[in-house]
Amino acid sequence: MLKNRHALKKKEIRRLKAEIEKIYDCKLPDDIDMEVAKLFDFDVILVNRSLDFLLFDEKPLFTLTAIERYQPKKKFVIVDKGAVKFLANGADVMVPGIVDADRDIKEGDPVWVKEETHGKAISVGISMMNGNDLIELQKGRGIKSIHWIGDKIWKFISKSL
Repeated sequence: MLKNRHALKKKEIRRLKAEIEKIYDCKLPDDIDMEVAKLFDFDVILVNRSLDFLLFDEKPLFTLTAIERYQPKKKFVIVDKGAVKFLANGADVMVPGIVDADRDIKEGDPVWVKEETHGKAISVGISMMNGNDLIELQKGRGIKSIHWIGDKIWKFISKSL
C-alpha cells in the first residue's frame, strides 16, 4: 500500500525533526531514520519504519498511534465525551464540543484532539481558528478533521502492528 517510499537525507531529517519538536513540544529520538512515502492520498513520514506523521499542506500531523509514543505538549484540543462518536465518524470538530485547547494555536495550525475523560487522542486536523476562539466562541467549525479513529489510515496502521 505504501508507494514511492524513499529515505530522507540527514540534513532533511534534522530540519523535519526540529520542526516537529518545535510545533508540538515533544522529543523525537536522537538517532532516527526517516522515510517519505505515499499512502492513499497522503504523503506520510515513517520514523524508524513506523508510520508516525502525515503531511497535509506540507505541515506534519501526528498519526494517532504516534501521539501515544511522543506525548506532545502543544497544539492539543480537548473535547467533551458527546463529541467522540461524531469524531469517530470523521466529523469536523465543532466549537461547542471543545472544553479546552492550547491557547497558542493559530488558524491553519496542525492540531491533535483528545477526549476529556481518558485523555486519549481521537483525531488530528487543521485548526480553523485561533486557540482563544476555540475555547471562547459558542458556535462554528473549529477543526477540520484529517485523520481519526477508524479511518483508512488508522486501519492500515492497525493491520501492520
